[in-house]
Amino acid sequence: MKKHLLIFLVILFSLSNNLTNAQIKYTVNEDWKFVKDNGITKVEDISKSKEKSIQVDIPHTWNDKDVIDEEEGYYRGSGWYSKTIKIPTAYKDKQVFLFFEGVGMVAEVYVNKQLASKHIGGFTRFVVPVSKYVKFDTSKEYSTFEVIVKANNAFDKDVPPLHADFTFFGGIYRDVNLLVTEKVHFNIEDYASNGVFITTPKVSEKSGEVNLKVKIKNDDASTQKVKLLAKVYAPNQKLVQEKIVSLSLKPGISNDFDLKLNSVLNPELWSPDTPNLYRVVCEIVDSKNNTKLDETSNPLGFRWFTFDVDKGFFLNGKHLKLIGTNRHQDFKAISNALPDYIHVEDILKMKAMGSNFLRIAHYPQDPIILEMCDRLGILATVETPVIDTVTESEAFTQNCLSAQMEMIRQNYNHPSLIIWVYMNEVILHPKFTDDKKRYDVYTKYIVDLAKKIENLTRKEDPYRYTMIPNHNSLERYQEPGLTEVPMIVGWNIYLGWYGGSYDLLPENINKIRKAIKKPMIITEYGAGVDPRLHSLYPMRFDYSQEYGTEFHKYYLDYFMKNDFIAGVNVWNYADFNSEDRVDAVQSINNKGLVGLDRSPKDVYFFYQASLLKKPFLALGTKTWGKQRTYIEDKEGVGISTMPVQIFTNQSEVELFLNGKSLGIKKTEGVIATFNVPFINGINQLIAKTKGGTVVEDFSTVQINVLPISLKQFPANGFSINVGDKRFFYDDAIDQAWMFDKEYTPGSWGHIGGKPYVRPEKNVQQPYGAKQTIKGTFNDPIYQTQLVGIEQYRFDVPPGVYEVTMHFAELEGSKAKHLPYDLSEESKEVAKITNRTFSVSINDKKIVDKLDLLGQYGEYRAVKIKGEITVKEAEPLLVNFKKNVGEPVLNAIEIYKKL
Repeated sequence: MKKHLLIFLVILFSLSNNLTNAQIKYTVNEDWKFVKDNGITKVEDISKSKEKSIQVDIPHTWNDKDVIDEEEGYYRGSGWYSKTIKIPTAYKDKQVFLFFEGVGMVAEVYVNKQLASKHIGGFTRFVVPVSKYVKFDTSKEYSTFEVIVKANNAFDKDVPPLHADFTFFGGIYRDVNLLVTEKVHFNIEDYASNGVFITTPKVSEKSGEVNLKVKIKNDDASTQKVKLLAKVYAPNQKLVQEKIVSLSLKPGISNDFDLKLNSVLNPELWSPDTPNLYRVVCEIVDSKNNTKLDETSNPLGFRWFTFDVDKGFFLNGKHLKLIGTNRHQDFKAISNALPDYIHVEDILKMKAMGSNFLRIAHYPQDPIILEMCDRLGILATVETPVIDTVTESEAFTQNCLSAQMEMIRQNYNHPSLIIWVYMNEVILHPKFTDDKKRYDVYTKYIVDLAKKIENLTRKEDPYRYTMIPNHNSLERYQEPGLTEVPMIVGWNIYLGWYGGSYDLLPENINKIRKAIKKPMIITEYGAGVDPRLHSLYPMRFDYSQEYGTEFHKYYLDYFMKNDFIAGVNVWNYADFNSEDRVDAVQSINNKGLVGLDRSPKDVYFFYQASLLKKPFLALGTKTWGKQRTYIEDKEGVGISTMPVQIFTNQSEVELFLNGKSLGIKKTEGVIATFNVPFINGINQLIAKTKGGTVVEDFSTVQINVLPISLKQFPANGFSINVGDKRFFYDDAIDQAWMFDKEYTPGSWGHIGGKPYVRPEKNVQQPYGAKQTIKGTFNDPIYQTQLVGIEQYRFDVPPGVYEVTMHFAELEGSKAKHLPYDLSEESKEVAKITNRTFSVSINDKKIVDKLDLLGQYGEYRAVKIKGEITVKEAEPLLVNFKKNVGEPVLNAIEIYKKL
């Protein structure tokens, strides 16, 4: 008993000693007061605005709602945060810091009303020393100090990024930490690094070299004698080696030391399949009393890698095709103010997809992202946010270089990280194209800036590669010499989406390969997919899940056949906020493999089937929503036959519908397609692989089979998206919409009219508009219409019916040209005339001289509901009579009341 008590006391003393003398770090995220600018011009005005402030917890952004509303733009300006922090008065003999993980985009930090720090850049971490601003009350056990942070996401011509296809959120959107050290500590003020930098200059299966560069800050007034302990722990947490050196630290400065450790013999190599992580623990110990002053721990992975211009990428001497995604850092409803859980889940889902490669785009993200990549075995790139355009100023140059330095120093030790990236599509919007001399000056500045960033990066880290991603315009980047600067050239290619057909991809890639003799990575490719849209007739720019799969299948098949393409990154892992977007989902770039809420799309299942080594199977019906509406195959059968895709890496699959086998099919690529005879109501699907390891998947979907003959009117009525060829599912209220059809006698459908097509030349979408429709979040319902419609007829039984017609004027003068889409060569819009037409149901006039543009404005959802009693042997006939221009109808709903 006494022996156990003695051991307990030793452990307790040891823990107490470490807590007293080693680094202390914890979050101070709760209970901040926040107020928008509100006329505040100086920190002293904050106290006057406290009655207008609200209580918030960090992470926080003020743009979580206005980036998804229907108004153009979002708040870009200042926001003020304030908090009183309580600390032990004993900290007066230590160094106290605030550690910010991310503030968008410029931060001023005040401590007790005094400016303690200003940080430029919304995506990197920064440290603020606060000790000298705190008044410690030695008569009390605890002291307090007030922190005020001014965050500002307003446009600043000297702060990158200037423009990009994503939202520039404002706020303290990552953790805020209180960090306490002794006077002697690892130099966390060195660009918010942890003061230890690990390199492995030579690695093989037999041996791995380990070198350290250590930065120790001595904030004491006198020289200090310390010992530096460096310990290496194996993946099984056993101590591999330990080295101790004695150091003399000069006062008031950072003391830098190089330390070469003994080589680790027969190292367990790090790779995507075996992400073996060693750990390097460094301790600073006071030589006088053997007290630990500071400690830091860093990951260590033994791996070596090379890029070859013809053969691609090699890791640990073996060829590896790099395949993965890009990632933005926002999430549905909370924007970029994410808890760690979502970051972790994202990387887990990427690994579950079979990904081995992540481009962290277009800015450094939460530190846990690379930590997870280390642990799970996902190779990564990270980049600074120099995007689309630049400002030719010294301040802009210095802010770019500072951002690059912060990114490198803060992420140096991650074994998953293999490439430093900068300048994405930096000549996407070339300035001064009508003035060749001025254009040459502008592009020369870009190239000179690139060289400065490149030189800084190579000096800081000679062991990793560098890369600049360009959009698909070879000459624009080659002519000024930008492609000569980095070690790898990345290409963002969207053939088959923004321009041309995807079968032009090989020709385009071969042109680049012939011109640029450097390793190649396809840093972006993708197609927009609205999770709510499906099609039996997929086509370019229809945003359907089916076209997304078709697009990605072609691209991936080509990439896998060509080793010279070292790696590929799908754009994007998840849908993300982009306030200026005018796509099918308002203010959202929906090229993600999963939705903004991380619900998987068909393309996610496609990549799982294509990349995973273990047996995999997924039913495509899981993305249909809870229900779908479709017409019966022929009159009276009550069955709707539709294709169902099954994604699997196995050769054969059997499908069961409501317990009955539909047979066995061989996969083509990784897809097996069954024509499934769905019944009206609940349909249960079970898919099973055949042979070897059996894998199953289950799906339940409600099918509303619409009758051809309306002798028995369906209880849930009709919801028809007019002028469309796609199924639409309203996930907010669980409503399924079917696409339109022409009228046939004894049935239902439209009479007259043609699907709306934009009048501009070279538009991508096959039909409909892609403008944001005000007054609704169901934009696809209103983005299509029939123009010149004469009637919509339902041959219904007698009764009382409610008819809802949906309209929107799509001939608007404010049609947006997408700045990120260079394929729209012509942007002329036809002269707008206020169309007027009348609508009657049978003999009952519902609306007289409807003027959509004059009464409601362009791109505005309009719903008009009417009620009609239909007599025996009488059809329900919606009549459109034109006055000026052509009548239009976007959608129609009909319900039988009596």
